[in-house]
Amino acid sequence: MFKQLLLLTASTLVGTVLVLGAPAPAPDANSAFAASRGGRGFPLAGLGIAAISPMIPFINCPLNDATLSLPADQTTIAVTPGAKPVAVALGVGTQNYTCTAAGNYTSAGAVATLFDLSCLVNDPLGHFATIQEDLFKLPAPARNAIVALASKTPLNIGAHYFVANPVTGTGISPKFAQAANGGAIFTVLGKKGGIKAPTGNGANVDWLQLAALQGFGSWAQTVFRVDTKLGQPPASCTSAQVNTTITVPYAAKYWFFP
Repeated sequence: MFKQLLLLTASTLVGTVLVLGAPAPAPDANSAFAASRGGRGFPLAGLGIAAISPMIPFINCPLNDATLSLPADQTTIAVTPGAKPVAVALGVGTQNYTCTAAGNYTSAGAVATLFDLSCLVNDPLGHFATIQEDLFKLPAPARNAIVALASKTPLNIGAHYFVANPVTGTGISPKFAQAANGGAIFTVLGKKGGIKAPTGNGANVDWLQLAALQGFGSWAQTVFRVDTKLGQPPASCTSAQVNTTITVPYAAKYWFFP
């Protein structure tokens, strides 16, 4: 989606032609791959886009052969043997933090848009593994423009945000809601386990395993956050910043399991 990208945004970016990365693969190659994955395409007419390749044309691919690989040197987060995901998404948004009187930042939740990655999971061109890294290689204006455009397509399968814990009534809990049906299918979860991100030298938020709260798992019972990119707050804040909230851009892959 991002590494090999030809984005012509005549109507959106006032006639600017933005070319990023290497030339996109031939449409025939992408079409053949999508056909093999069983996904469906959708038109891009009216978005001011000549091509976003290879992600945009294909959604809703089957995930029967998708496997989530986790670091072997830990047992804190783990996939149930034989479990297959019902969705795999790229979350792009912000991690939010509030400055405390102790001079550090505490989590105030997150907000992200979820983009369908089902047709990239076994992409022979290798985009799936690095998509979150490739996204943040772009200048922020280009990145934000691409995300805004993609949000208006069927690639946008849902939203991630935080709500008051519906069981205890205290604290906040992560929620994932499908874009379809006005968000009627959703999952609210609690943290089951987490590990430090294997990459990023501390700049990337932790990898997490989340478990659905009882009665609040209509989309998935387990959600993993992996392959994180950025999202960590500064190490400290000042007294002048107490009770103020900051937003830190991030991206991550989310795997949803029944």
